Amino acid sequence: MSEALLQASGISVRRHGRLTLHPTDFAVRPGETVGIYGPNGAGKSTLLQALAGLLPLAAGTIAIAGEVLGKSLDPLAYHRRIAAVFQEPLLLRGTVAHNVGLGLALRGVARGERERRVKAALEQLKIADLADRPVGTLSGGEAQRTSLARALVLDPEVLFLDEPFAALDQPTRRRLVRELGELLRARRLATVLVTHDLAEAAALTDRCAILDAGAILQDAPLASVLERPASRRVAEIVGLDDENETACTPAR
Repeated sequence: MSEALLQASGISVRRHGRLTLHPTDFAVRPGETVGIYGPNGAGKSTLLQALAGLLPLAAGTIAIAGEVLGKSLDPLAYHRRIAAVFQEPLLLRGTVAHNVGLGLALRGVARGERERRVKAALEQLKIADLADRPVGTLSGGEAQRTSLARALVLDPEVLFLDEPFAALDQPTRRRLVRELGELLRARRLATVLVTHDLAEAAALTDRCAILDAGAILQDAPLASVLERPASRRVAEIVGLDDENETACTPAR
């Protein structure tokens, strides 16, 4: 088994004087997609934003490929090695191609190389025909594909996805989940996915961290969680009914 690419050790987040994320260990190996699943208010987005370096830590460390954020690796250098996609696409004015290439332009990538990489990303997300379309005219699915292309064009070492399909209709969501799963597997891209949808977690993740009240209750492949939840609370969170209570024994 390969060593972790992203390793969080004892990280916690404090807001308004209280811990919203309790001391947590979390790891992602190269090519692995790890889900974060839990009820509303569990702290899923807090954990993802902390891992992505978007929230200050109360304690703990985050390292990528052995380099510790804030010590051997400064925040700007860390953010150049990752990319994030959120529920809202957060696109800027201009065309689809302009938005997808913006991060590359800010990093000083030459125009010819930038155009080549943008074209490839648009083709991968099946929106090459939208390159010159103003983003204000896009559907929800097209806008989210643009946001995904903008992240993937950067060739990040770790991709963070915070409920990227939550605002989409079911047919669009199913199609994007299937296509993104194929893309992540083909690129062997380490990914952290926040989701409130077990079907998404089953389709995309290698393992899933079950979160509640700012603490990870179980971290295992989703099939293992469903077959052998670590506690009654985990069983409740993943929707197991009373008939499955006999399965709620501590996981080994």
